[in-house]
Amino acid sequence: MTALSQHDLFWVERRACSTDRRRSPTRSLHHYGVTGRRVMQRRKTDAALIATDRFDKPVWFAALAIIVLSVMDFILTTIILDSGGKELNLLMNHVIEQSSSLFFAVKYSLTALAVLILVAYHQHLFFRAIKVKTILYGLVFGYSSLFVYELRILASI
Repeated sequence: MTALSQHDLFWVERRACSTDRRRSPTRSLHHYGVTGRRVMQRRKTDAALIATDRFDKPVWFAALAIIVLSVMDFILTTIILDSGGKELNLLMNHVIEQSSSLFFAVKYSLTALAVLILVAYHQHLFFRAIKVKTILYGLVFGYSSLFVYELRILASI
């Protein structure tokens, strides 16, 4: 008979004193949708790029701020264009010429998709140099600067 290693003894003792987790029902999916389960990469052997579904409050605030500022950018851009301004972004200028509702749909969809990806991978490094969380915070600063710039344009009209 072989002797158990220290590691094996730990797990045998832990299993002996713990209750069988299979006896209680599994939590509803709603619980995991609200609080999430995956905070970070658990093992070194896990895939290098793993998304998380639990986030810090500053990350949530940054995501919400970007979405709100994006909607405000749409509103202010529309007002400026109605006052005789011109869209400098060639892609968005083409979309605006099609229709205002298409402009909002494209702008909001692109922004929401980008925010979703950045939030899901906020703990990773972009090009092994910059934290994705830092990019998210930078976008808040950029959108805030754009908001102030558009307010100045409106004030001069």
